[in-house]
Amino acid sequence: MSSDGLSIVIPTFNEAENVATLLFELGSLQPLLQRPLEVVLVDDNSPDSTGSIADALGRELGLDLRVLTRNGRRSLGGAIADGLRLCRWDLVCVMDADLSHPARLVPLLVESLDGVDGVVASRYAPGGSIESWPVFRRMVSLTATALARSLLHIRYRDPLSGFFLVRRSCLQGVRITGEGNKPLLEILVSSRPVVKEVPYRFRNRQNGESKLDAQSILDFLHLVGRLRSRCIAQSRMRPESRGEGTANRDS
Repeated sequence: MSSDGLSIVIPTFNEAENVATLLFELGSLQPLLQRPLEVVLVDDNSPDSTGSIADALGRELGLDLRVLTRNGRRSLGGAIADGLRLCRWDLVCVMDADLSHPARLVPLLVESLDGVDGVVASRYAPGGSIESWPVFRRMVSLTATALARSLLHIRYRDPLSGFFLVRRSCLQGVRITGEGNKPLLEILVSSRPVVKEVPYRFRNRQNGESKLDAQSILDFLHLVGRLRSRCIAQSRMRPESRGEGTANRDS
């Protein structure tokens, strides 16, 4: 496929209140992007008919939209992993459906890709922020981020971001499991891409319920342990790895 196209992967579960707004916003980006755009929406069989609503609206808007409905265990990370395998274009963006990730930022992510392998929308880069998070949620995020950066030797400020853009070449040979709901972390450790961080303001969801629960935290800890073992193996095989490039220091 041509590298000019962009695939956007969106995992959903019970996002009927948000999906229409998101698809309208993505549809409005087409003139700004000036490139083919496809939306891959992966729905975990939402009881509120998120997938059906999105499918109908996609046709109405003329979006190149594919809806994959998954049955079985619900997992945001698993939905993203399945969506990544369906992408047709060489630029791949991942974002949430709950409107916490502003669609208007997508063109900036694409523009910022020059000279790097990926671009991360960062809550913790200078200029980034988080709006309306309770103290406990903020503490969990900061602790998890510090843990991942320390144990996995990652200098980027927001390796747990759920809003990012990468070239498909970063995914080649990388098995994205979706464990812990942090596919970016798997990509950063497995292929060690050079990425740039773009600050943005994360907005807490206005509608629906957060997917964070105790099981998600346990899954994340297991993921970090598994990736830590991989880091140790990598350091033994490649004493001087590719590193994380100068783009990180400039973000």
